Formats: sequence, structure tokens, C-alpha cells
Amino acid sequence: MKIACIAPDDLSTLLFCKTLSRLLARHADVKLVTIGGPVQGLPVDMYSDEIRRDVISTHLKIPMQRFISPVRDLVYLFRLWQMIRREKCSAVVTFTTKPNIYGQFAAFLAGVPLKVMAVRGLGRTFNADATGNERLLRWLMTMLYKFACRTATKVWFTNHGDLVDFTSTGICLAEKTFLTKNAIDLTDYCSARISPERLRSLRHEMGMRPMDQAVIMVARLIEEKGVREFAQAASALRERAPRLRFLLVAPEEPHNPSTVPVAFIREMESRANLTWLGFRKDVRELYALADIAVLPSYYKEGGYPRALLEAMAYGKPVIAADTPECRGPVETGRNGYLVPPRDGEALARAIEKITADPELLLSMGRESLQRMRQEFDDQIVFNKLINDVLLPCSATAGDSSAP
Repeated sequence: MKIACIAPDDLSTLLFCKTLSRLLARHADVKLVTIGGPVQGLPVDMYSDEIRRDVISTHLKIPMQRFISPVRDLVYLFRLWQMIRREKCSAVVTFTTKPNIYGQFAAFLAGVPLKVMAVRGLGRTFNADATGNERLLRWLMTMLYKFACRTATKVWFTNHGDLVDFTSTGICLAEKTFLTKNAIDLTDYCSARISPERLRSLRHEMGMRPMDQAVIMVARLIEEKGVREFAQAASALRERAPRLRFLLVAPEEPHNPSTVPVAFIREMESRANLTWLGFRKDVRELYALADIAVLPSYYKEGGYPRALLEAMAYGKPVIAADTPECRGPVETGRNGYLVPPRDGEALARAIEKITADPELLLSMGRESLQRMRQEFDDQIVFNKLINDVLLPCSATAGDSSAP
């Protein structure tokens, strides 16, 4: 049995396919092919070494354009179809929007018997306040998803709200769905792997004094992620909590219509205790450095955002917007707080409440780590995918290869 895992880029290949590849390697009759491509705006081979080292697969690069581009999208579809036929894949697993649509189409055209679609959030097009053009795009995406779901064998959700939306609107049949929590590799996101010397070096780089505390937000630099609310909280706490340092890890997205202007971020840096770090490859070490992590997002996340789970793996309290897409990892009052979306002052109060109380900070951090070990270990999730979906469905399909 040969399985193809299709992700939008090489970073996503690492995030989604590493543990899956290790677990599948235990099955002698299973081979894995991963498909990714360069992360837009970064060097082509940025993650190539990590993939060769950590992902047990044959890795192929097929570039994907993030935004709508009919010609490039057709080229992407054709190249996926070519690869699936050439590799004679008998199963395909796709992750995120474009691979879910075009990867499923390609697998259908190639005659692949087992096709699994992993829905990981729906993006701004499906937000309730979408504009006229976005509503037209939402209609188009709904039609494309409907066809892709019809061709898929199983549709895998990590957000119960997305599952309900898909089944109640007829996009997907309920009997095709299965639901898990999102999860991460706890052997990779682990404090023990980061030396005290590295943390001291990072504190020095961030200009942090010995008693300073760091509040981190890792996100895309777009409005719906709550970047403005994060900056507003930093401004509100500049005088009230002068020991707090706000670290924003967010790559610039100049071509995104929802991008937060760089001029705004620079202005907030000049009059608040905020540092914009742009893209950072050492995000794990920054989580370890931080005292608390926040995600005030009202974006259509996947239900259990990695920006919260990754911080929890390092034993950090978390604060999230109280939306169906974000609240999953947070047990309010236990490992963090939920705040109203689009409310920078509420976010500031929650940050202040946790960071001003050392015992609360410590107990919430312990609760975060315990929840990760019990509920969000990706070995649990991927074993469920393998044992409940891939192997049984493969046997039902007769494990026939693509023609």
C-alpha cells in the first residue's frame, strides 16, 4: 500500500506528516509519499533538511499558489494527478483548503480508491462578516468542497462546528465524517530540548531584563488573527504592567487583502512594549522563553489552533478569543482564559490577571502541560487515523493501486 500525503508546503509537511510517517513505518507493507513545496516568501530549501531527517517518506515538491490563480491552480492539479499516477498510490490524505480540493480531484481522476480529506479550518472566506466578493468566493468554495467531499472516502475534522456546517448544508454526508482533536508532536515541542544558554541568549536578543515577562502571539499578520487586539493590549499594559514584553511572531503578508499594515505595527512598536519579530524559524524556543501565549483570533481556525497547543506543550497558560474555532484547548480558569473577540482591553485584563499572580501562572502552566499529555498528543490522533480509517478502508477498497 502506498499512501500520498499532500500538504500546501514543506512546513505543513513537517507539521502534519512527521508523526504519521513514523507510525506508518511500523507497517512493513506501507510506503509513504509526501508532497509539499516552498513556503511562499521563504528560501526554497528552508525545510528540506528537516524533512529528510524527520519524515520517513519519499518527498516531492509541487509548488502551490496560496491565493486564487486559475492557470496556476490548473497546473497544480495536473502535476498532482501526474504524481499520483506515477507513484501508483492506493491512498491519498490531503491537508488544508487547496490540497483538499485539487488533491481530491487529482486522486479521483487517477482512480485512487481511498481518499481522506483533512479539514483544518476554513479561512476568512467563510467568516460571517465576509464582503460581497468574499461571499461570491464562499459560494465557489462551497461548490468545490461539495464535489471534493463527494469523491472523498472520509472527511476528517478537528472542529465540530465545521463538521456541523458541512453536514447541515449538504456539503458532506454525515456518514463520511470523523472527528478528532488537533494535536502536536510532544517529543518535538518539549522544554527539555532547549538549553538554558539558548534561553538566556534569546532574553538578551529581546532586550528583556531579569524580571521581565514575555507574552507571545504566533500568527499570520492579518486582521482576523487579532493582531490589532494584541497591539492594543500591549499599549494598555505599558504603564500598568511595565515588566511585560509582547512578542509578535507574524510573517508579513503584503498580497493578502486582510493584511495588517506594517506602518501600524511599527507605530505600535514605537509607543508600546511590543516587538514584531516577523518570521522566525526558532518558534519553539520562543514558546519556551515566553510566560504566556495568546491568540485573540476570530479567523475560521480548525478548532484547536496550533498557536495555543504548541505553547501549552511548553507548560504555558493560554488566552484565546471565545469563538468555536479557538476555545477548544482552553478550560477557562484552569489553564487560561477566554475573552470576547475584537476586545483588546479584555485581552489586556486577562493577561494582567495571570502574569501578576505567580502561583496562578505556575498552576495554569502545569494544567496546560497535563492537558497536552492527556488529550493532544498527535500519536493518539494519528493512530486513530491509521487504525480506524486508513487500514480498514484500504482492506474494504481491496488495496488496489491507481491505474
